[in-house]
Amino acid sequence: HCELHSIATKFGSIAAQDRRDPQEKTGFAFVHCRVTGSGPVYVGRAMGQYSRIVFAYTYFDDVVAAEGWDDWDHESSKD
Repeated sequence: HCELHSIATKFGSIAAQDRRDPQEKTGFAFVHCRVTGSGPVYVGRAMGQYSRIVFAYTYFDDVVAAEGWDDWDHESSKD
């Protein structure tokens, strides 16, 4: 269990993960969490082409940006 509290005023990101090879066994997993704060925030920011961030069984206050996540212009991340 965890609680993540954003104090963003313009925009923020909960997590940013860099994974450049699909075979890498890396990523972030947030399980049974609560996300609160002032927002708006992206739930994730893809710093690499194969970035992986998972939120499972997580409650979000009304702080998530409409886009949800930021792909940092990685075209292949949009698939």
